[in-house]
Amino acid sequence: MEPRKEVDVTECLHRGAIGALGAIPGTLAAHPIDLIKIRIQTGAGSLSAAILGLGTRDSGYYRGLGPGVLQKVATRGPMFLASEVGTQCCETGLGLSREKALVIGSLSSGYVTGFLAASFEWAKVQRSLGAAVGAVSAKHRTAICHGAGLRNAVFDAAFFGTEHFARRWGLPPEASYAIGAVAAITLDYPLDVALKRNMAAPTKSTVPRVGAALLAFRLLRDRGPRLVFAGLGVKSCEFGVSYACTGYVSTFFR
Repeated sequence: MEPRKEVDVTECLHRGAIGALGAIPGTLAAHPIDLIKIRIQTGAGSLSAAILGLGTRDSGYYRGLGPGVLQKVATRGPMFLASEVGTQCCETGLGLSREKALVIGSLSSGYVTGFLAASFEWAKVQRSLGAAVGAVSAKHRTAICHGAGLRNAVFDAAFFGTEHFARRWGLPPEASYAIGAVAAITLDYPLDVALKRNMAAPTKSTVPRVGAALLAFRLLRDRGPRLVFAGLGVKSCEFGVSYACTGYVSTFFR
């Protein structure tokens, strides 16, 4: 494939619309699975304990839906838009092939969009656990935002790269998006667990917060991969459903 000669603004806007609009039905369909995953990641224990814990709460399976939809729209719309812009800039400015440009452009754009959308995700995690979001220090907020940026950089590069190759193999958008999402979350899962544990901690807690990468390393060292990756199957199901919906929405933009 020949490198692009200039940035295709229309294509960038189409990609952003796919991400933003596709996030809405995807979040509505996958939100209960998301809450189960959050409870497992933040210490609920087994899958059955997480499900029963939500079932004892008022509107438990859709608690935090509003912030959840806002977070997904605020993340996924800019994620798709910024990834396409970054990719095309790498193609036009550096002369890279589409495959290489996807990875490099998505790494940088993923960090930026993850950093900017961290506050929405933080509110969703706190409210889904029944906690009130209070004032926090600038250092704490910066650590959370940097962790979200790092996790999203890993996710975006893996997702867009995998989805691109899956589509070239002839898979339909619903399947290529779902496969890309599952591959990406498998790679970024320890970072996501570390980030969720920091977000789930009470905002007034005196426990020191550390970066997501360092906390992920400590969790792997102290708890072992089996415990750190607990809930990966649930998250794979959540993201598979959510991104399959986004893939379906993308068919209306052809």
